[in-house]
Amino acid sequence: MRLPIPISVLRHLTLSAAVVFGIASAMMTASAQVAQSSTGAGQSLWVGGEYSNLRAGFPYESSYRLGGIGAYADFNWNYHISVQGEASWLRFQGFEGETESDYLAGPRYTFLHSPQWRPYAAIEAGAVRIHYPFELGSGSFFTLAPTGGLDYRLNARWSVRAQYQYQYLFHSPDFTDEPHFGIRPSGVQLGIGYRLHGWSTPMTTKR
Repeated sequence: MRLPIPISVLRHLTLSAAVVFGIASAMMTASAQVAQSSTGAGQSLWVGGEYSNLRAGFPYESSYRLGGIGAYADFNWNYHISVQGEASWLRFQGFEGETESDYLAGPRYTFLHSPQWRPYAAIEAGAVRIHYPFELGSGSFFTLAPTGGLDYRLNARWSVRAQYQYQYLFHSPDFTDEPHFGIRPSGVQLGIGYRLHGWSTPMTTKR
């Protein structure tokens, strides 16, 4: 019997869930150590899944793209300040077997105090692993990733978001006798999130 979803996708989904709940547990532990007033400061924890489509950045100056699935977690400290973490596994559309795995986290600032529309900017850092095409090898690189996006709260529990991310992989591609020109993947990520814990801005209702 053939499964409706490929085994490789199921593996990535399982790993995504494990990463999300690992990040979520760490964030919830940290938030539990902070005494909150009766009014609260707007602290909440959201987790979700996302689809990424990035320009691969390798071969150099090529237009090849990579697609894949991932998971994210957002811990909102207050209305504007939060920490965002995400893990992505780009395994679709790769040029001659090229793949990418991202493990990034960093501070995020939300510009509007709105019940529904929440435009934000983030700077994430972490590790990105590239498996090069034609079985040339693999490399892991420290990465900075400026990110901008828009989070839309559907209701008190669910949200959707779209963001654009630019990644700079330091000292890549790391081949012998090849220049370290810096691979720079970039592209869009679309996600859906669920509030696991904490406060949520009341949604406005039309009269």
